[in-house]
Amino acid sequence: MARRVAKRVLPLRAGTKKTAKRAKAVAKRTPKKAAKAKAAKRKIKPRIAELDLSAFPPESLVENTLGLCLACALNLLTIQLGLSPERARSEIRRYNLTLQELTTSSPSRPYFTWPADECPYCHALSKWHAPLRIARIEGGRTTDAPRRALIKSIGDSPNFTIIEEKSTERDAFYSWLSKTGSNLDLDSPEWLIDAARHWLWRRLPNENWAEILGHVRIVRRSRRLEDGFDKEGIRLFLAPTLFDEILLIQYLLSRSHKAGGQTFEGRLTLHGLFHRLLRGGYLNHMGISTSNLADALEQLVETLGGEGRVKFYYVVDRRDLSARLASLKDARIPRPKS
Repeated sequence: MARRVAKRVLPLRAGTKKTAKRAKAVAKRTPKKAAKAKAAKRKIKPRIAELDLSAFPPESLVENTLGLCLACALNLLTIQLGLSPERARSEIRRYNLTLQELTTSSPSRPYFTWPADECPYCHALSKWHAPLRIARIEGGRTTDAPRRALIKSIGDSPNFTIIEEKSTERDAFYSWLSKTGSNLDLDSPEWLIDAARHWLWRRLPNENWAEILGHVRIVRRSRRLEDGFDKEGIRLFLAPTLFDEILLIQYLLSRSHKAGGQTFEGRLTLHGLFHRLLRGGYLNHMGISTSNLADALEQLVETLGGEGRVKFYYVVDRRDLSARLASLKDARIPRPKS
């Protein structure tokens, strides 16, 4: 009986051999492999839920969405280039947009203006459309810190692409005029306040102009302020130089809408505008001395734009693209319709 019990106990002790083998395997691991494993774990960063762009001044940020037709892209890669569907999807995931594709005003195949019920090229339905969300950040002292924080939060995620574009302050100013003018309703009675808000936020980005101008109905030139602004009830008083600058901006935004340009001081012709800017001292402040109105306007706009260098940073969010590709993994690629 004792021998039988002993035989039963021995297999239970055999488990210690497995632990010994494990210990030997661990001991065989080199310090380099262990260090590489720890470094790989450190590189893994948590996926961010949404891009937080609230720290950027509104006038330094432009957001838009570019549509990508996956049917067009997959047909190009599979039919014309002979790739397998799996390889084609992998190439689409890895592809980064070029600067020309980001900045063009009229996208070309397979990109299109988002949203669309069907592809304008192959007429594929909306389930084959993937949005690429793009945020363009204008570089500068007020955006450098939040931009670095944003890039740090993104890390090395393959779902985001960051592209830099070198430009000038003057081109940035022209771009701002174009963007702001296209978003204003010049037939609305509120557009003058809206135009002033846009420029003040660009000129003084540290102020909360949405709150300051929330209940303002009248904007006037102040004779007692040398700089800045003052608010009294529904009235906002601006320093003469700042007020005249807003008159110029309103004129530039509205002069092609109807005859003359609409401003806080009524509809002005070019001659009327410069008479007010000259009388208020703004032309002398900007160093404009020519008597030719057209040349003076050109010099004034170029001086206001600036001559310094500036960078634009494009942040492309590709997460919706990856999710759409995954959902269409087993779907049959539609043939282009004539």
